[in-house]
Amino acid sequence: MGRLFWKFFFFFWLAQLTTGAGIAISLWLQYPDSLRVSNEPDSSPPAVERIDAAAALLRHAGVDALREYLDEKHPGPPRRLLVVDASDHELFGKEVPAVALARARELAAGAATRAVAQVRAPDGRNYLLFVAPREGGAGRPGQPPAPWNGGPPDFIAGAAPAPAGLSAGDPGTPPVGAPGGPPGGPPGGLPMMPLRPLVAGALVSLVFAALLAAYVSRPIGNLRSAFEAVAEGRLDRRVASAMGRRRDELADLGRDFDRMAGRLQTLVDGQRRLLHDVSHEMRSPLARLQAAIGLARQRPERIPDSLVRVEREAVRMDRLVNELLTLSRLEAGMAGAVEAPVALGELLAAVVDDARLEGEAHQCRVELVAPDAATVSGDAELLRRAVENVVRNAVLHSPPGGRVRVELLAAAPGGQHAIVVSDEGPGVAEADLPLIFAPFHRGAAARAAPSPDGHGLGLSIASRVVATHHGEIAAANITSGGLRVTLHLPAIAA
Repeated sequence: MGRLFWKFFFFFWLAQLTTGAGIAISLWLQYPDSLRVSNEPDSSPPAVERIDAAAALLRHAGVDALREYLDEKHPGPPRRLLVVDASDHELFGKEVPAVALARARELAAGAATRAVAQVRAPDGRNYLLFVAPREGGAGRPGQPPAPWNGGPPDFIAGAAPAPAGLSAGDPGTPPVGAPGGPPGGPPGGLPMMPLRPLVAGALVSLVFAALLAAYVSRPIGNLRSAFEAVAEGRLDRRVASAMGRRRDELADLGRDFDRMAGRLQTLVDGQRRLLHDVSHEMRSPLARLQAAIGLARQRPERIPDSLVRVEREAVRMDRLVNELLTLSRLEAGMAGAVEAPVALGELLAAVVDDARLEGEAHQCRVELVAPDAATVSGDAELLRRAVENVVRNAVLHSPPGGRVRVELLAAAPGGQHAIVVSDEGPGVAEADLPLIFAPFHRGAAARAAPSPDGHGLGLSIASRVVATHHGEIAAANITSGGLRVTLHLPAIAA
């Protein structure tokens, strides 16, 4: 259990204990008579009716009839009606508190009261009948006393409730403790706090405070350990499964943490892969540069050829560095303003004109089908480079005599223009389709080429440019052969 658990636990438990104690003390101060130990016989209307019925039955039918009546009406404890003979023995063997018995005899010897009854049975013996006081004293005036620390209330069959409409202020209600009125605590009675309800409330609040504290602190502890794991480099740690079926802010926080950890893991893995791929791509031209320099030193007559090779490798390295810088700027969100209107028809015409020169070298033709009215908001240079990378990739993989088709499908403002570039090459393996936009990824055919042209960054740059312009890019194989790459860009009014 962490510190947060104990803070929640003690805070809620203290709050519940304070509330319970405040309520108990308020009741204790407002109704002190209900918390006194009373020795007065019960004189509430149900008790008086019980005494009258039992006295009449004992006077006319005897002890056996009274015992049968009580066994039938009240079969078992608690039975608060006491029948005491002249020898202070209770008729049914119940224990009679000495103080309560003395108070009952005192009332019987004094003025007339209905709280006790003296009856002569048919056998000639005298009996004293009264109802034992409830444990905890009297309730409010005009009501049967409520037990604070005693058992359940003891009502008799057919007992009438207190007369309706009478309260403590009514003239017809006898005062507390007076003959015929509700019992009250005698002078000198000892007030006592309701300890049993307080202890029960404290135990219940203890359990619920512990459950609430555990419910709140456990997911926070899981999150803390997950953050420690991420800080130590273990980016595969997830916490959503540990949240169970929670549907609250802590569960949302756990899911957000999982998304953050997954994103970090993807970025870190991408950086590691990028570093590995860059090292691999730089190693080959550097090795060729060293070979050309060594050849020039060994054979001075081959210096011109060696210089040509050095220049070619330097150009390749410069292009690689430029592509890496472009990719890094795009991934870091440093592409600059992309809000200028760009006419796609003019942009595609310029790209296709340049691609036709390269297509002639590969013995393939490049065709353009584009309407004039198609405008997007963005950076013209970045868009030109993205489309050019896709078109050059299609030209490089087209067979001799093949055709590269560039088509623009215009849409209304609010929709998306589609730039479709298709070739007649070998296509891409289905397993490689989701990977062709990853940095440094090259298909099997490109890897098997004796002198691969490119570094696997062209489609990656195109993907980042399209994403920067709030568009989408996708690739799919053509059934008849070849690859189709589609760029979707949001359309705006011209």
